[in-house]
Amino acid sequence: MAYITKRGSSYSVRYTYQDEHGKSCDKWESFPTKEEAVKRQKQIEHELATGNFLIPSTVTVAEFLMDWLPKQCSKHKWAPKTYQSNLALIQNLIIPYIGEMQMQKLRPYHIEALYDTLSKTPCGQYVKGIKQDLTKKQKKRLLSSTSIHEVHTLLKTAFSYAVEWDLIHKIPLPRDAPKVNIEERTIWDEKTMLAALQTIKNPALHLAVHMSMILSLREGEILGLQPSDLDFDAADGRGTISVSKTMQRANKDALEKLDPKQVYYTFPDRREGSKSSLILKKPKTKKSNRILYMTKPLKEELQAWLEKLKQDEQNASEKYSNCGQLFRLPDGLPIAPELLTKWCRLWRAEHPKFEQIVFHGLRHSSATYQLLQSDGDFKSVQGNTGHATAAVLMDTYAHTQD
Repeated sequence: MAYITKRGSSYSVRYTYQDEHGKSCDKWESFPTKEEAVKRQKQIEHELATGNFLIPSTVTVAEFLMDWLPKQCSKHKWAPKTYQSNLALIQNLIIPYIGEMQMQKLRPYHIEALYDTLSKTPCGQYVKGIKQDLTKKQKKRLLSSTSIHEVHTLLKTAFSYAVEWDLIHKIPLPRDAPKVNIEERTIWDEKTMLAALQTIKNPALHLAVHMSMILSLREGEILGLQPSDLDFDAADGRGTISVSKTMQRANKDALEKLDPKQVYYTFPDRREGSKSSLILKKPKTKKSNRILYMTKPLKEELQAWLEKLKQDEQNASEKYSNCGQLFRLPDGLPIAPELLTKWCRLWRAEHPKFEQIVFHGLRHSSATYQLLQSDGDFKSVQGNTGHATAAVLMDTYAHTQD
């Protein structure tokens, strides 16, 4: 039973319940009007009678999310980047604004207000939960609608677990999700890809771009390749590439939360006290394990690259440290994703005539033109393991090199 008592100008609802350990507890809840108190009294009595009573909890949004995150990471075997990105959303876009609120007091209008605040918030306002001093220029670059929608998606998933764990009765989210303003992704046509490739002088970047254009490989998949993944005699001498690993840089605190079976190898730190590690891990999905066919120009470039690696090892002698990867620096150490990104950025700065594109955009360019040109001259010659546009493109490229 629940009882109403007038205390000064307010009304209190007093009731007894059993906590999760079976211990009897007394609880008082105050309301400004008698009508509100009566409504709450009836709700409590109904929930106690039906066994749906929600045990009072002072757990805050921050406490819940930081408890939920590592459990989900372990349960679903998240990749390091998945854990890092979700942690960043929680630390930088949720906790600073509603982290101190109690979960059971959270309502849809609080989340609606959060989305509105985030739409006016500069990128990088918080880093690891610490507020940053931004310049006037930095303050003008606001969070994207995509970031706000990612917050919504994370909260929807997390709060569904809060309901399952009997922490709250229902998910306190607004009826409508924040809208995403989709920006058209920059892609290149085959002529642009060919012209761009001919201007790249860095041999490692050239080979990486070549492979991305032909095979639609991700940056991490390219850097995750090893010489043993190349078979120049396969497919009647055509040559194949086996994709089964990906390279990634991950924060060490994220690696501690991950299933160790996801990581094949952790490369030694190049700098003492580094907070991140370069790792070789399982690919994004099971379907990411695949066999791809070489084109003649790619096969020739790969063979030339292997000869270069041998020459580098001979020249460096005792200073050479063979990391075992296909993409190596002259001293044998692995080429990290951030270095490849830097080289790509420097190349773009030197060649402004080409429409700006990120490295990942090369993969989408190849895939897009494979779909658009699936007939005629671009008819697939690689089945479902490669992209025709790139094959024709590189055949054209080969003729220009003769």
